[in-house]
Amino acid sequence: MAKVKANRIAVYVFRTAAGGVEFLQLRRGAGDYAGTWQTVYGGIENGETAVEAAQRELKEETGFTAVTLHQVEYLEGFYDRRRDRVSLLPVFAARVNRGARPTLDAEHNAYRWVPLDQVQRQFLWRVQRQAIQIIVEDIIGVSPARSLLRIGDA
Repeated sequence: MAKVKANRIAVYVFRTAAGGVEFLQLRRGAGDYAGTWQTVYGGIENGETAVEAAQRELKEETGFTAVTLHQVEYLEGFYDRRRDRVSLLPVFAARVNRGARPTLDAEHNAYRWVPLDQVQRQFLWRVQRQAIQIIVEDIIGVSPARSLLRIGDA
């Protein structure tokens, strides 16, 4: 029987540029999904909250500390057939400064900023495109819940 486990997080990094909103993608260098363009993904360590994991993974994978960090009213979910497990990932949105350039970790070998109008073509997984749509509506837009979704002073 498949197990349901929320032990990972997803962080969507965005910035506002001259042409509008852009989302960061990182290219996996090796291991699972090598060569694919992804967002920031990572595990939740023992004793760590999902928010703490999101902040840590953002720093480890990009060198960024968010200007603002929001929880997103969305869980990424997928079935991992190799582990026979359904994974549910809390999703976060991290806004960084306009000219921000990531410092990549050993997991990634390239990065790119994807303009909002190219998200549907550049993000591989449907759950990623759906998460971005919700971020645009609820975090970047003027949703009445926006302030309630903001996390601390980040």
